[in-house]
Amino acid sequence: MKKFEEELNKLTDYVAEAGDMILEALRNSSNALINGDIELANNVIENDRNINRISYKIESASLKMLLLEHPVATDLRIVSAALKIATDLERIGDQAKDICDLIRFLLEGNLYKNNIDTIIEMSKIIDYMVTNCIKAFREKDSQLSRDVIESDDKVDKLFYKMRDSMVELIKSGAENADQAIYLMMIAKYFEKMGDHAENIAKWVYYYTTGERFK
Repeated sequence: MKKFEEELNKLTDYVAEAGDMILEALRNSSNALINGDIELANNVIENDRNINRISYKIESASLKMLLLEHPVATDLRIVSAALKIATDLERIGDQAKDICDLIRFLLEGNLYKNNIDTIIEMSKIIDYMVTNCIKAFREKDSQLSRDVIESDDKVDKLFYKMRDSMVELIKSGAENADQAIYLMMIAKYFEKMGDHAENIAKWVYYYTTGERFK
């Protein structure tokens, strides 16, 4: 039993470490967008491999525990949740990388600087979601996981606002309107981040309560 508890603590630490990496990628991709910082964007792209490595560690540790330790009840739920959470964390890292891949296309004009406030607002909510779904995982806090799940509606509304604004801008024939397409893509990547943070929170809710979130 002691060995299992040690492995479970190690798994929890891996998830927390992955969460820290994801938050760094999210914040750096947001700052790179705001400041037009190509060097910072390139750092996010380079560091994605480290996120992939920690995600693999979580998957390997989870599968090892499931196959060798045969956990039951709450322990089974937490290990299964960690396995699913690893995938969603990796996807958030991928989307931060995708955002940074697009930033260089926005530096060809100034249109984007006047049209990123909504995206910045999205990123702040997603920062809250990722921070707190990882906190909820560590602290077994089902209410906090509910708060994260409910926050995704705000991200979706902001995405639709951004999408509609960019469609109107394209229709107006504004100079550098092609940048609006890249901004819509970036907004979509942020919206997907929100979906993955919501997924993580739902898995946390499941392992802490034994029930699926409805």
